[in-house]
Amino acid sequence: MKKNIKVAIPLKTNSERVDNKNLRPFVRTESLFDIKAKQLLQVFKPEDIYVSSENPNVEKIIKKYNFNFHLRDVSLTVKSARENQIVKSITDAIKDKTSDIMWVQVTQPLFNEFDKIINVWEMADNSYDSLAVVKKISHHILDKNGNPVNFNFGYWHKISQDLPELYEVTWSAFIMKREMLNEAYYQIGRNPYLYVTESPLIDINNMVEFEAAQILYKYYSKKGRAL
Repeated sequence: MKKNIKVAIPLKTNSERVDNKNLRPFVRTESLFDIKAKQLLQVFKPEDIYVSSENPNVEKIIKKYNFNFHLRDVSLTVKSARENQIVKSITDAIKDKTSDIMWVQVTQPLFNEFDKIINVWEMADNSYDSLAVVKKISHHILDKNGNPVNFNFGYWHKISQDLPELYEVTWSAFIMKREMLNEAYYQIGRNPYLYVTESPLIDINNMVEFEAAQILYKYYSKKGRAL
C-alpha cells in the first residue's frame, strides 16, 4: 500500500554564517533551494511540498514551482528556538493531518535518493516510527579531551573495518509518522529506521563548506551522476 507523504522544507533566509545560504547562487544561477526543488519534483507533486520561511518574499520565489508556502515566525529561526517548536510550527501548517511527513534540508545538494527512501519506508516494518538518512562512521574518533570514543589506544586498536557500527545523522532527509509527530514534534522518533547512504555528502555550515560543496556538485554532475 502506497503511503501518503507530504514534504516540509525549512527555508530560513537569516543564516548567520553564510549570508542567504539557501537562496544565493550555488551553481550558475541556481540556489541550493532550486537544486533541491528540482530533485523533489522528480518524485512528488508540487501540491505535496510545503516551504516554510520567516521571509514573506520567499513566497514569490517558490511560486515558479507551485509549492505551498508557510510564513514562519522570525523567533523560530534563531538559535534560541527549540527544535520541537520549529517542527510543530512547520508540520502543523500542512493541511493533511493524516499524512507522514518527509523533512528535507536544502543544505545537502548531493543527496538525491528520495525515491529510494520512500520505497524503503513503504516496505519497512510498521514498528518504525521514523526514518533518518545516515552515513556510517568509518574512522577513529576522539572526544574533546583526547579520549578514544570507538576504539582503544594501543597497538591492539581495531582497524577501521572492525570498528563498532556508528552512524552520523546527515540532516538531508527524514520521514516522520504523523503519530510520532503528534507526540514529540521531532525529526527522529524512538525507533527510527536508519537509511545508510553512500552519497558523498557535505553539510554546509560556512563558506569553506559552501565552496567545497560547489566543487563536489560540479564534479559529480560532469561525471553523469544523477543529482
